[in-house]
Amino acid sequence: MLVSAQARRRRTSMIVLNAYGRFRLIDDNGDDVTPVSMKARGLIALLALSKDHCRPREWLQDKLWSDRPAKQGAQSMRQVLAIIRRTLGSQAHVLKTDCKTVSLDPRHFIVAFERRTELQDNEADQGLFGDLAVPDLEFEDWVREQREALADKSRTRGGESGSVWGAKANPAIFFRIGGTGDDDGEQIVRRMMSLATASLLDFSDFQIFQEAATPLAHKRVAPQYGIEVEVNCATRVGSTQLITTIRDATSSRVLWTRTFEIDNTAAPENVDEDQIHPVSAELVEAILTVFRTRGDDLGIPECAAMLANRGRNLIFRYDKRSLTEADKLLWLAYWYDPKPQYLAWRSFLRNMANFQHRSHSFLGDTVDFETLAREAIHQAPSSAIALGVGAHIEYLCGGSQRSSQLLARRAIGFDPLNAINHAILSNAELVMGNLADSRRLSLKALELAGGGDYRSFMEFFCCMSAAALGDYHAAIDHAEAALILRPTFRAPLRYLVALYKYTGRTDHLQRAVLRMRCAEPDFEVSHFLDDTYPVTTLRRMRLIDAIAAGSNNDS
Repeated sequence: MLVSAQARRRRTSMIVLNAYGRFRLIDDNGDDVTPVSMKARGLIALLALSKDHCRPREWLQDKLWSDRPAKQGAQSMRQVLAIIRRTLGSQAHVLKTDCKTVSLDPRHFIVAFERRTELQDNEADQGLFGDLAVPDLEFEDWVREQREALADKSRTRGGESGSVWGAKANPAIFFRIGGTGDDDGEQIVRRMMSLATASLLDFSDFQIFQEAATPLAHKRVAPQYGIEVEVNCATRVGSTQLITTIRDATSSRVLWTRTFEIDNTAAPENVDEDQIHPVSAELVEAILTVFRTRGDDLGIPECAAMLANRGRNLIFRYDKRSLTEADKLLWLAYWYDPKPQYLAWRSFLRNMANFQHRSHSFLGDTVDFETLAREAIHQAPSSAIALGVGAHIEYLCGGSQRSSQLLARRAIGFDPLNAINHAILSNAELVMGNLADSRRLSLKALELAGGGDYRSFMEFFCCMSAAALGDYHAAIDHAEAALILRPTFRAPLRYLVALYKYTGRTDHLQRAVLRMRCAEPDFEVSHFLDDTYPVTTLRRMRLIDAIAAGSNNDS
């Protein structure tokens, strides 16, 4: 069934309410959709701070029309609900009503508990719903209680103003060097922490502190929420063990631990990057995973870093629902904190949607991924992910292959731990004819990915690099591994169709074609010859000759 553009927008629209400062409702186009009526604003505020954004009609009437008879209050509420719907216009569906309750759809409505930077000079505007003044004693009591409760919560956390969090309230990471045994061990640990710090800061504006071996209680600033990452060394003959532990910064509860072993026969400054980089990359991924999976336990509020972290993870589930939700989270992260890296991730997401679903129209907007990529590089020319995504888009959109290669190389120079950028550079080297380099880089990407959620993506790029070299058995192994990790990932399945056909594995080919037709009912192997079909790199390989030769005899 065809879905109209209006219906797609309805599914993906998002409205954000400012909790602090001037009462404002902002839609995902950046337009102000705040009702003029103060009672309408009050009703939205009441719902916004309620569980599931839902309340009984009688409760709302008691807070907004406590001095009126029930029948008159009900009539006034119907009028206010009509005002809200008119103001929301095409997004009126966010407001839901029935004979007993009124609610705001939590899938399309978010309260932003973020103190906007522009409010810092005006303390009066920083309170909860600062300019909201509804003339009803019950409402005044309610909003005063909410403001006091929020102030108490802030004091319990140590206060936000002047804390290490600044205005953005992103979580803190305290890197701590524990026992190192000797200077050589400390040098290795500092290299590891420096690499991890650069990679994390390119992802988001985490509050990062690198500390010496000082007990947590003696820190100059005690953390309110965040983690402590401690690395201890144990030196043995021929090897150095790195005992790495992530703890809750306030309770010291262990959240993750891992021991790595590094060959120390060389001087510490000569320890091979092939040993340091995978360890550092795994630590970065462990930190992001802890924040993503233990954020509630750590008491971390919704902030740009947390939203972007969840969004990036969802991209690599590949299905439309996950991609749509990921785009919402990245959009909201950028609204909280306009960091250009979030634009790069949204560009990457749209490319992934095209890769997987041959379209990104289901996201319900008209945002162009080339524009997002260019703007990310313009705003952050030293950002690894902005450069890497820009390199990929440059190639896929028919730009300069040489420019794509140079951008990808610069990206890795800024962050050598980023597995995605190694995969992108692998592809750039492949199309430039540097097949051995392409293979080496794809394998490095796979190593850096470790057990991360995006490992299937790296397996696919390993499949491409192996296929380009003519190592079809290895290419098949990589593609099959990618599908084990993510069975719905169509890119490796498309390559398996070509690989099985080229290597004469008829039974495997028939099963692969059937799987493709479950995802794309109109699929034919001959689609690979169509320039609009998302197998751009495949069409540069010898594999395509087999497709062309047998296009009239597809299974």
